[in-house]
Amino acid sequence: MPRSQTLTLRVVLRALLGAALVLGGTAHAQTKPPQAPATAPGAQPGVPLSPAPPPAAADTLLALPRVEISGEQPSDDSNRRNESIAKSIYGREELDRQGDIDVTDVLKRLPGVSMDGGAPRLRGLGGGYTQVLINGEPSPPGFSLDSLSPADVERIEIVKGATAEFSGVAGTINVVLREPPRSLQREWRANLNYRAVEPGGNTSFQWGDRIGGLSFVVPINLTHAAQGGDYATTRISRTRAGEVQSQRIDGQDVARNNSAQIAPRLQWKLNDLDTLNLGAFAQRTLARNGSERMTSTLLGTPWSLVSDQSQTQSHNDVLRLNLQWQHRIQAGGKLELKSSWQSTVRNSQSDYQGQRTDLSTLERETWTEFEESRAAVGGRWNQPVAQAHSLLSGWDVEVREREELRRVWDFGVERLDSATGIPFSARITRSALFFQDEWAISERWAVLPGVRLEQVRSRSADPGYQGVGSQEFDNLARISAPTLHLNYRFDPKGKDQVRASITRSFKLPDLSALAGRYVLNGNYERDVTNTPIAADRAGNPQLQPELSTGFDLAYEHYPAGGGVLSVGLFYRRIADLIRQRIALEANPAPGVTTEPRWVSRPVNLGQATSQGLELEIKGKAEEWLPALFHNDSGVQLRGNWNLFRSDVEQVDGPDNRLEAQPPWLASMGFDARIKNTGWTVGASLVLQPAYATRQTDRQLNQRSAVQTLDAFASWKIDRSHQFRIGFTNLLAPESDTRNSVEDLDGFSAGSSTHRRTLASVNASWVTRF
Repeated sequence: MPRSQTLTLRVVLRALLGAALVLGGTAHAQTKPPQAPATAPGAQPGVPLSPAPPPAAADTLLALPRVEISGEQPSDDSNRRNESIAKSIYGREELDRQGDIDVTDVLKRLPGVSMDGGAPRLRGLGGGYTQVLINGEPSPPGFSLDSLSPADVERIEIVKGATAEFSGVAGTINVVLREPPRSLQREWRANLNYRAVEPGGNTSFQWGDRIGGLSFVVPINLTHAAQGGDYATTRISRTRAGEVQSQRIDGQDVARNNSAQIAPRLQWKLNDLDTLNLGAFAQRTLARNGSERMTSTLLGTPWSLVSDQSQTQSHNDVLRLNLQWQHRIQAGGKLELKSSWQSTVRNSQSDYQGQRTDLSTLERETWTEFEESRAAVGGRWNQPVAQAHSLLSGWDVEVREREELRRVWDFGVERLDSATGIPFSARITRSALFFQDEWAISERWAVLPGVRLEQVRSRSADPGYQGVGSQEFDNLARISAPTLHLNYRFDPKGKDQVRASITRSFKLPDLSALAGRYVLNGNYERDVTNTPIAADRAGNPQLQPELSTGFDLAYEHYPAGGGVLSVGLFYRRIADLIRQRIALEANPAPGVTTEPRWVSRPVNLGQATSQGLELEIKGKAEEWLPALFHNDSGVQLRGNWNLFRSDVEQVDGPDNRLEAQPPWLASMGFDARIKNTGWTVGASLVLQPAYATRQTDRQLNQRSAVQTLDAFASWKIDRSHQFRIGFTNLLAPESDTRNSVEDLDGFSAGSSTHRRTLASVNASWVTRF
């Protein structure tokens, strides 16, 4: 508590206590019956003593004992220690640590989190295995976390494994946006950065206050971002006639975007039992992307295109409304009803121009329209029973409707086939019911049994071109997922504890995987057979959900000075694994092409297992290395190391691992407070080895190693002003990827891409007033 508020509270309490004593004494004198005067030892009975003068009121007040009321916000580690499940919470300390440009820069430093194409992964598992939520709701389609500034976020919650409420196979990442404060808060942040192409930056303003039972916060954020890079791709393939061809493509990509975002939240305490929460989120993003490529022939017949370039402009609008009512039951329970509505609209226009070897040109214009709306209602009821049980039950109902239209003009003539010029619509309904019981058997033992029942129905209609290739599908999935979590504390305060869980969870196929639309690869015209490394794409309406059975075991130690040491194991067995399979199909899309084409389709391939070892340590340096650091050194250390192993039974090894799961992942870092200066410096290093993934017996993907070094310096000038400078990806390693597909006779078609990664610098300023 600030000193000024402590002094004020102290004076008020003294005045109130003094007044109570004076009034209490007066009332006591008025109601007390007359008694004989007191006789002092040695005095004559019946002779009253001389009355002493009454103390002055000021003296009475000054004689009161000193009273102070203070409190501390629970730390991230204490919140984690008190949870019944394996849940970590990262608040403002972690979010503000390095003055990051976006939320993904924060996530990549957190234990057990890796990034793949801008999407976070837990335990090396992504693509739907990791559930990503915004305020407890699924993130909008096409929404990227790199569009969120850390200033817009209140905290990040990470749940490892599945619970009755959150069903992620690997776990759940819940990003909670700024919440209404309890007192006046005004904050302005500015950030200037350079990553590539041109300087970028953002500015944000937050105003929050409380008026009676009404509290609110209005965060506004404006961002300009620019990035780009050069790359070189070499590819080799074989024509139907058996000629081997190879090309080299040198390209450059440039992307610029501007976004505006507002996320007001209001909390209205109607009375002592009822609270109403209203939230909104609106974001508009305007993007301009450009690409240029030069193609040279290395082997075989000269490639038809010498160079090509494209320009794309797009805008993306996200609107979200949330309403929540909370009612506290006098017996200690809580009832919560919530509803939400969400709309995503994305439109883009692309102009493409290619130059052929015969000096002719290819001109193509593409328009894409995408719209999805989502409406959801749900409820939660938490009720203590006796002194040992806390029952939680809940339900969710969600309806999503999607419409898409892609139009393509070649030389001004519109192309019509199953994927272009024909509208596509889909409807998804999801309903879920879950129960769990948090049972405190004793001060040391607690169990959390639960079950989740969920049904998802996906319907879609694709009219096809003039009725040719029309498809309709109705996919229904019903899942029951029981869970059991166990927590044992070696001492009642939980400084040492063991967590274990046995869970069943699931991963639903994405709508784009279910929808049967056929999309031609743009590198090959419809009347020419493509190659395995440039396959067309199509869906599979018969896909079934992946079902996972999991086991987790972890030991956690919380030192007295703060921090945590954790050692954990996990195991997952996955049934009906979904994989992309590339195959040559004779007539894959009637009405679209008459030539045989290589097509990539998702299939339920079979069974897979994944297991891992996780080690995490963080805290004060003197706690872990007392021989090197003295007490109150001001140095905080953190590190984690994760070992992953996975195996897909239907694919021959080696490297038959789950997609994009590295063999291991490690990170380490430190923060050092320089005494009496206001400065804090720190750095973090993330390491990931090179590895290969065998998708099928004939498909292989390879990735190079990752080494990411970030550093920062922060100057806290006073309580209201702070300056930070940060450096990201200082090592800037070069990135290499390779994809290959082997034919039946052993010929391997493939492509390899070499790309430069870039370092970035950012400076930020924070003012609170």
